[in-house]
Amino acid sequence: MFKKIRNFLKYRPHVSTIIELLGAIAIWWGIWGILDLFIFPQNEVLSYLASILLGSIILFVSGSGLDDLK
Repeated sequence: MFKKIRNFLKYRPHVSTIIELLGAIAIWWGIWGILDLFIFPQNEVLSYLASILLGSIILFVSGSGLDDLK
């Protein structure tokens, strides 16, 4: 079944890109929701700030930063 899907998507790069984009957004949305539930569920602003800080620390420690976006 997966082989048929891969063959279908191989010749339709635009459809494949849209599906991959939706998958990435779904993962991002799920992680965001989990962070909102567990970090500071009573205070949304503090939860958002903690998520930004955590993401910035991860980017800094990994060494990639935001240079890839240039």
